[in-house]
Amino acid sequence: MRDGVQLNGVRLLGLLLAGSILQAPFQAQAQAGADPSASVIAPRLVADSDRLVPGHPFRLAFVAEVKSGWHINSHKPKEDYLIPTEVSVQPSPGLTLDSPAYPKHLERKFVFSETPLFVYEGSTTFSIAGRVDEKAAAGPRTLSASIEYQPCNDQQCLAPTKVTATLTIEVAKTGAASKPANEGIFPNSGKGSTPKAAGPGTGGDLFGGKSLPLILGLVFLSGLALNLTPCVFPLIPITMSFFLKQSDGKVGKTLGFASLFVLGLCFTYTVLGVFAAITGSLFGSWLQEPVVLVVISAVVLAMALSMFGLFEIQAPHFITDRTGAKSGAMGALSMGLFLGFVAAPCVGPFIVALLTYVGKKGSVPLGAGLFFTLALGLGFPYLVLGTASGSLRKLPRSGEWMIAVKRFFGFAMIGLAVYFLRPVLPERLYELGVALPLLVGGVYFLFFEKSGRTLAWFRGLRIAFALLLLAGGTVFALPERKGAHASELAFTPYSDAALASAREAGKPVMIDFYADWCLPCKELDKHTFNDARVVDAGKDWVFLKADLTHDKDPAVSALRKKWAIAGVPTLLFLTPEGQERGERVVGFEKPELFVTRFQN
Repeated sequence: MRDGVQLNGVRLLGLLLAGSILQAPFQAQAQAGADPSASVIAPRLVADSDRLVPGHPFRLAFVAEVKSGWHINSHKPKEDYLIPTEVSVQPSPGLTLDSPAYPKHLERKFVFSETPLFVYEGSTTFSIAGRVDEKAAAGPRTLSASIEYQPCNDQQCLAPTKVTATLTIEVAKTGAASKPANEGIFPNSGKGSTPKAAGPGTGGDLFGGKSLPLILGLVFLSGLALNLTPCVFPLIPITMSFFLKQSDGKVGKTLGFASLFVLGLCFTYTVLGVFAAITGSLFGSWLQEPVVLVVISAVVLAMALSMFGLFEIQAPHFITDRTGAKSGAMGALSMGLFLGFVAAPCVGPFIVALLTYVGKKGSVPLGAGLFFTLALGLGFPYLVLGTASGSLRKLPRSGEWMIAVKRFFGFAMIGLAVYFLRPVLPERLYELGVALPLLVGGVYFLFFEKSGRTLAWFRGLRIAFALLLLAGGTVFALPERKGAHASELAFTPYSDAALASAREAGKPVMIDFYADWCLPCKELDKHTFNDARVVDAGKDWVFLKADLTHDKDPAVSALRKKWAIAGVPTLLFLTPEGQERGERVVGFEKPELFVTRFQN
């Protein structure tokens, strides 16, 4: 590696020597007062609004138009001997300006380098966040920002230089309003947004600019994968049982029920997507609020009791009597309509990310199409199982083993109903509440379950059911050993002062936006933030927790708006200068992946 660096250094030295000869015409221009390096970049400074308002944030964008065929080094070049690009902004009375945020570099291969280099080319935008002091005097302000760089092409490098751009903008009187400006550079101009070209440090595009057909395919596969989550998977036997009892063995009728089920699911999610597109926001967070969680828990508990044959889930008679429809069709449609809400605590993080994406795009057809596709992926296994379930009646002794399977999921779903109540229960009560039905179910399958005992192939499966339930119950019943984790991330409450203190200390910051009612937030605390690998990787970071539990609190609403937080958990990573870097983490993430978030 060192040899490679030396070789690159020698090549670059030779290139600079050759460049000194090739620059003779440029030197003549320089003697005449012209700077050839300065002509490579055309700079301009723009704001995201037509005027600045006291007490409000704003954004500047320093746009550097690099001449075609030329490039400048990135802010952090790949090789130490290369001159970095630096952007600076001059202070102005009554305005607070943050350090510039640098865009993501490009990787380009040149004849003078064995490996690709990190460079900027074409139109390059540097973001600068600012805020107007509440007592700032009204009147014009002249803002100034400069860029220091060394321009090169594939044959020569010119001398380093510095160019400056200025902007004159009015500071309005307190209470005045401003209008968005330069919307081609600032998406959602005037809302504290980051310029489009400012790199990946703002949460980024969920699909990274992929084509629409590919996006639809990814969403469909995501919906398919969500069937494996613990909130959705236990519902499969309920659906199978429902179709089995209603189909009378007719494949066409079974397919009709399955289609109505998926239609209800598609309707729920399509409405969700349209709402996000129209409002530019989402109501994903309320899907995990305590009242909603209690309702979801009650629905899951009712479904669990139906697994034991206490009752059948079907549409009320007042609906079927008025519509003349059979309970099977209305039941299938109702189950599809409500599946999305029952599954919310598990599929919520992905839906939050998708709703955020749709909200930023603001397209109703896109929102409807993406969420319709998500529902198709989520409902596809039910179409397959629903169609195939008609033939299951022809299997010998199908009733015996299916009864046992239903009871297995019944015990599991009682534990799941308690799991949904975790945010509103003491931790130890929650653990015992989940453990009890699992342990009881394991004992029941070992000693009391008689269904399927005459089937030799099912005896081993019955014992496997018992062991699975006992193992799960034991995990929850045994209290976690004190000192099982040597350490954990040291969080302090979020505040502007804590953020400023970290910036003064020159340390990067992670902000954890959480809520007491958020299940994935608790999973992060329990499984990720106390992992030794995560603690070691983040030893040089400052960790702040921002509590968004009370959503109606004006301070919480302001915090959500300031950081554009759609749902929880959301984790932001800031550079020592206070600029957002990398992708946001939305939802639970395992320690082995989370450690990479601290890497440069």
